[in-house]
Amino acid sequence: MSSESQSRLDHLRDRIRRRVGPDVTLDRARSRISAYVYGNILVLTAVAGVNAADILDWTAFFVVGGTTITTFLAHILANSIGQHLGRTGKEAQLHIRDEIRDSLPIASSGSIPALMMSLGAMAIVPPLWAQLIAALIIVGRLAFLGILVEKLTARKSTFGILWSGVALAGLSSIIVGAKIFLTH
Repeated sequence: MSSESQSRLDHLRDRIRRRVGPDVTLDRARSRISAYVYGNILVLTAVAGVNAADILDWTAFFVVGGTTITTFLAHILANSIGQHLGRTGKEAQLHIRDEIRDSLPIASSGSIPALMMSLGAMAIVPPLWAQLIAALIIVGRLAFLGILVEKLTARKSTFGILWSGVALAGLSSIIVGAKIFLTH
């Protein structure tokens, strides 16, 4: 890679890191990545668990949106309770703000899939295409987790990290398949 290309790449990485925020500690980064993976797996399960009829009658939109919102709220509640141990009232209150911010990847995991379900319900996109696009977006988010890790930490992504993201997407798909098989 030429020095000019490397310089542009380094500039882009620095810009992304500044956007994430210099105050993101390793614990906060871990919490965000956990929420990102968890949210994407649960939303993918919701997307995979609906059919064309569910999409056309708006059920799929409410299933995906409801899964996103309730997972977001449950994640905040569970982490807030767990992190309350050993903290004063003021420390706990400040920590709740961090938990809300760290849970936002769950909300982002369901926003585009819910939009796709609504486009399918309005017949702007054929229902099965809406479902396929929503699922592929989520699998892509999981596959490119290495880029998120790079954004949240000072580490540069390696080829191994990118392959581990692809493996994560595959494992997540297996988990989704197992959940649908066992619960539907």
